[in-house]
Amino acid sequence: MKGFSKYIAGISIKNKIFIANILIIVVFISTQSYFANTISQNALIEKEINNSSRELVLINNNLQTLVSTIEDYSKILASDYRLQNVLYNDFLLNNELNASKLVEGLNNLSMKKTLSETISNIVEPNTKIKAVSILTSNHHWVDVGFADNAYASRIFGDGYGADDRFYLPTWTGLTKFGFLYEGEHNVFAVSKTVIHKDTGKMVGRVFLYVKETTIASIYEGENKGGEFYIVDSAGQIISSQNKAMLYRNFKEAVSISIPENGEDTAFTQGSGSKEMLIFTQRFEPLKWTIVSVIPMDDISSDRKQINQLMIGIGAACLLLALIVSFLLSGSITRPIFQLAKTMREIRTGKMQVRSTYQSKDEIGYLSEGFNNLMNRIEALMAENVEKQRTKAEIEFKLLQSQVKPHFLYNTVETIISLIKLGLGKQAIQAAQYMANFYKISLSKGNDIISIGEEMRLTESYLEIQQLRYVEYMEYTMEIDDEILPYSIPKLTLQPIVENAIYHGLKLKKEKGIIRITGRRCGNNVEIEIYDNGVGMHQNQTKAIMTGFSVFDEAGGFGIRSVSNRIRMLYGERYGLQVESEYGVYTKIIIILPLLHH
Repeated sequence: MKGFSKYIAGISIKNKIFIANILIIVVFISTQSYFANTISQNALIEKEINNSSRELVLINNNLQTLVSTIEDYSKILASDYRLQNVLYNDFLLNNELNASKLVEGLNNLSMKKTLSETISNIVEPNTKIKAVSILTSNHHWVDVGFADNAYASRIFGDGYGADDRFYLPTWTGLTKFGFLYEGEHNVFAVSKTVIHKDTGKMVGRVFLYVKETTIASIYEGENKGGEFYIVDSAGQIISSQNKAMLYRNFKEAVSISIPENGEDTAFTQGSGSKEMLIFTQRFEPLKWTIVSVIPMDDISSDRKQINQLMIGIGAACLLLALIVSFLLSGSITRPIFQLAKTMREIRTGKMQVRSTYQSKDEIGYLSEGFNNLMNRIEALMAENVEKQRTKAEIEFKLLQSQVKPHFLYNTVETIISLIKLGLGKQAIQAAQYMANFYKISLSKGNDIISIGEEMRLTESYLEIQQLRYVEYMEYTMEIDDEILPYSIPKLTLQPIVENAIYHGLKLKKEKGIIRITGRRCGNNVEIEIYDNGVGMHQNQTKAIMTGFSVFDEAGGFGIRSVSNRIRMLYGERYGLQVESEYGVYTKIIIILPLLHH
């Protein structure tokens, strides 16, 4: 055992994978073939049982429809007023005239024409009834239609049977019957007593003939390689695809015993090549039994084809498995070696090197995880550098914002313009707002001021801007008095408001609004700056929220600087929340801790 383990340990990973795959595939294909053969045989038999059972039910229903239709035609014919009147007149003549005059009366052309017209509507080609015979109350067969009355007299006699008193359609068994111009056919006869509707007298009897081939046509279309039979209550074959089997005893002819309890059954009989799958379906109206006999070889022929197909597929799969296993073993070990090589290069200081293997398997996940780890390390290093650079930028921008020379120049230009226009009062107001703005923005060098001071600074800025861009904007400020004493970094609102004017409202075709609201939320202060300007795209808002916005140096940096400054002062819990819909609005919420100034 130790020697075998040592031998296995000496095999390369590639060969181990290849050998293991081959063994697994061979065992799998062999096992699958064995069970598939067994399962397919049972499935085919079960399928044949279900299909044959449904076929027999369908045949039974179609036979029921045909029998009901023939019986309905016998009732329609027996109740026809023309037939009843002719037979009733014959009944009266039977009581008044002698036999010779009676026969002469029955054979007159007028009577034949009436009966022929009556019968023609319910026989071929209008229906599946081959012909009709009529027996009068005086025991004579009327010579009409294609039925040979000599055959009718010989088979049914010239009298009335015991069943006539029930007045219901009565079926005979299979019999040979002659037809004029066509010779003999195997037929079933349906007889119906004719009762005169006015007198209630039995004035005759009608016989409708249905060919056995009409019955057989119901199941001949369902033949799937087996045989169908219809057997009467005496065990005689009365319908079959093989006409040589007619009139023979079913058990003697095919060596199959039908259960005598009348229940529908499915069973096998025989063995080897003579094994049969047998189904029976009881046809209760006439006490017939429909039998389907299917040789098991016919069912197994499908299984043989399946087995041949499985052998071919199995051989192809085995060949394919050999190729795939060889390639798979190589594809698994190759990326491992590549990943190990990449790690060795990184150890030498090449931090930018990455694994090039990409896949959805475990090695692919390992490679992806390794690359992500290295990317994260580089990102952390870059983030540290970026934080230091951003801090320096914030300090520089803060000092620059305290002076705001371009704002000073623009405001002075606005004041000069107002004076030139003779608007001295507005010029004085602009000068006062500018003085307030710079007084608070300088604030003796303090970086933290009260929210009240920040609001006055922002209001001064907005008033001056409103004088310059009266056609672009208007503003509202709704700040709860409760939060005014609390602290805020200086020039927090001004960069955001400036961005809203220059990159929101100014680009809008119609006049817009800036709305500033402030309130306390638990232990935080929330100040919301809303404008209905042109808004921002989703990628812009996402860039601002992640703190890496570089999409616009004039606008994006101002917001980013505010967010970074708040986070550096108070922690990652605080900062900005940006919400915007392009072409509709922009909303920026400043979240600050509740600290007294």
